[in-house]
Amino acid sequence: MKRLRFVFAVVFALLFTVNAQAKVEVKNVNIGGRNANVVTVDLNKEVKLRVSKPNNKQVGTMNFKTFINNYGAKAAINGNYFEAYKGGKFPYGTQMKNGQMINMEGKNANLIVFDDYKAKIVHGTFKYFGYLDGKKKNEWNNATNAMDFNVFSVWYVNVAPNDTSGVYIFNQFRNVPTNFNGGFVVTVKGDVVQKVAPGNGKAEIPKDGYLIYYGKDAADENYVKARFKPGRKVGLDLMLTKDTADGTVETSTFKYGEEEISFSKVTDIMSAAPMLIENGKSVWEKSVKGMEAKMTQGAGARSLIGINKNNQLVLVTTSGTMAQCANIMAGLGCTDAFNLDGGASSALFANGRYLRNAGRQLNTVLLIQQK
Repeated sequence: MKRLRFVFAVVFALLFTVNAQAKVEVKNVNIGGRNANVVTVDLNKEVKLRVSKPNNKQVGTMNFKTFINNYGAKAAINGNYFEAYKGGKFPYGTQMKNGQMINMEGKNANLIVFDDYKAKIVHGTFKYFGYLDGKKKNEWNNATNAMDFNVFSVWYVNVAPNDTSGVYIFNQFRNVPTNFNGGFVVTVKGDVVQKVAPGNGKAEIPKDGYLIYYGKDAADENYVKARFKPGRKVGLDLMLTKDTADGTVETSTFKYGEEEISFSKVTDIMSAAPMLIENGKSVWEKSVKGMEAKMTQGAGARSLIGINKNNQLVLVTTSGTMAQCANIMAGLGCTDAFNLDGGASSALFANGRYLRNAGRQLNTVLLIQQK
């Protein structure tokens, strides 16, 4: 009887070990005449999805294999577009890591992660709705017989301040010199306003805070100082502006199954373009408008990411046009999918194998890790 109990305990332990593993499946398929490496990941509690950066900074690159060796992964794929040719090595689009925004600009297809293993793809432009002292609207002050200004918006994070009418945040992920030419800089430490100063010369980002920068055409001194008085507490809510059948809307939440989830729960974001499939429909033709022809009409090396009908993450490397890529992701059952950086950046790893290794160093990689 003791022996039987021992055998049962061993079998149970083995079964538990198998069940506790992150399930990552690899296959090669041919859809519409295009061969594709496909990695399918069950999004369960044994999985962590993480955006990874070289040295946890915005700018720079690292070998794909070094990402895997340094941080460990059951699977991985390259991410955002970045400046690969002119020496800048800075990313494009929106990136978040561990709840901190690394880069934010423009309209993108975005993979958002929350609760470690839950993921959704959303299409649109992120911004921050900012507020002071917990007050989310401007209010009339009867005591002073004047308006108390409590709200503001931020459109960019850690992006070179070339849009003189833009409002920016610069935080510790920014690891290249940034110079201001006019406008106003608000220094924030511990989420508390420290000072407002003219925006001239090199940015000095506080170690325990960030800067809010108003370009020279964004606002006048009265507008900025009416809001950012020293000692006021700063709050930031992440919002998404997106196109719908009823027009453009701005929202602080997204739908996940039957739940409405706040963007404040999002910990990691990776983005690129174009969107290929949205809510089960092919949208690539609309999404490619404004992109370079080589990105949309050429049949180069591609990296693709999607979520299928079974709520599994689907990672793909292939070659083809955007039309062919959309067809592949639809054939794999994806309800939402988009194109990632491709060409020499295209890279895919799973279960100890490099299904495609990048031909250059990378700025951003999505890691699927075992918890």
